Amino acid sequence: MLANIFFFNKPKTYNILGESMFNFFDEIKKSGRTVKEKVFEDYSIINISGKILYAEGVVSLLKLSKEVVSFKTRNCVILVEGEDIVLDELSVNTIKIIGKIKKVEQI
Repeated sequence: MLANIFFFNKPKTYNILGESMFNFFDEIKKSGRTVKEKVFEDYSIINISGKILYAEGVVSLLKLSKEVVSFKTRNCVILVEGEDIVLDELSVNTIKIIGKIKKVEQI
């Protein structure tokens, strides 16, 4: 199945069944018209409806419980508080957390 995604008036086609994945952060970085690259030097976070949190720029996981997840980036620590939090994915520099996300704080 193919979908047309219009981003900054340039149509792109992606296979939404998994062959080619749309990356929100990559598309913003490529745009250059609205965002300076230095914005992305440390970390990027997307909180989707308080139920899924995706972050890039993760250096290490510091704390993991059902109520709190904290992780280190290059220049700070991010604290995520909520209920029934589960670490869904962890890779070299990304993390995906699911649950009821109540608070995200840079400390």
